[in-house]
Amino acid sequence: MPTTVLAGTGWLRTTYADSPANYEIELHTAAGGRELPSADGTLSADVALMIEARSRGSATLVLETERVLRIRILDASQMGLAFRVIDVDRLLLETGQR
Repeated sequence: MPTTVLAGTGWLRTTYADSPANYEIELHTAAGGRELPSADGTLSADVALMIEARSRGSATLVLETERVLRIRILDASQMGLAFRVIDVDRLLLETGQR
């Protein structure tokens, strides 16, 4: 399964506010189209917003290219949030793979 890595500085948006966020996303696409693409990543942002996103279970990540992605929060640690991209099709557009 080929992997594309996207990294940059964007924005973490929650219900109440937004904050600059550093992110790294691994996009996994299937060779031959037999498996569905998936994308998981990590981000670091303002601690209060990361706590809110973790408690809600989801948030919005705006990439530095201004593309908006909905994300599901998988885990939180001192290093930041681990997440899965819900809008994988938008990420495929971002990388020119769709």
